[in-house]
Amino acid sequence: MHIAVCDDNFADRHQMERLLGRESDKENDSSRMFYVDSYGSPEVMLTHPKAYDLFFIDICRTNGLDTRQIVNSLKESGATAPFVLCCSDVNYREMDFPEDVLFLDKPVKLDELRAVIARAKKQKESVPDTIELRELMETIYANVSDVVYAKESGEDTMVHLTDGRDLRSIGKLWLFKRSLEDRHPEFIYSGSKMMVNCNHIITVGFMGIAKTSDGLTIHLSPSAAKYIKENSGKDNE
Repeated sequence: MHIAVCDDNFADRHQMERLLGRESDKENDSSRMFYVDSYGSPEVMLTHPKAYDLFFIDICRTNGLDTRQIVNSLKESGATAPFVLCCSDVNYREMDFPEDVLFLDKPVKLDELRAVIARAKKQKESVPDTIELRELMETIYANVSDVVYAKESGEDTMVHLTDGRDLRSIGKLWLFKRSLEDRHPEFIYSGSKMMVNCNHIITVGFMGIAKTSDGLTIHLSPSAAKYIKENSGKDNE
């Protein structure tokens, strides 16, 4: 879980880092550990809002963007991760924020931190996973479930969507795979430079010739074809 802590109070920011680090150390499953990036001002964080699964924010002592503007900027940028506003000099509960914003009082108590993290995880599970893709000069956030396949092309990866678009994911295929973390076992390798979403394979025929839900024909490796047949119940043509 990737967490951003944005707080203009150094002591409070450092304390939150320690608390999250202790909670992360208790996780036996490495996929559930916390990876924390800490910011004293929001400008850098706002350049890559989709990188995080959870935000802790309290900006109230410095000039520039305030907490309300930060939340609005994150939402406008397409961030869907939960926001936790940490109340200190400003009681954010008394301000007008979207209903899905969560609140946490300072000084932070461990049981309250755990409770708000649990609520944030539950809230995040209700939001479709998205991935950052590019079309010319525009950045697009597509639902992962709409990805049919991803194929390495030079230094980048071309991602084919159910609506027929082919968009670019910056970096090689292994970076695309890493962006999915462990949440999407439906994506499997077909050769070293291609991954397929099993949910969009409708038939698997002789020699691994497969058809997708939008009519594309894909040649699967023997191991990929075997995996899909065994795990999806799809018969040969």
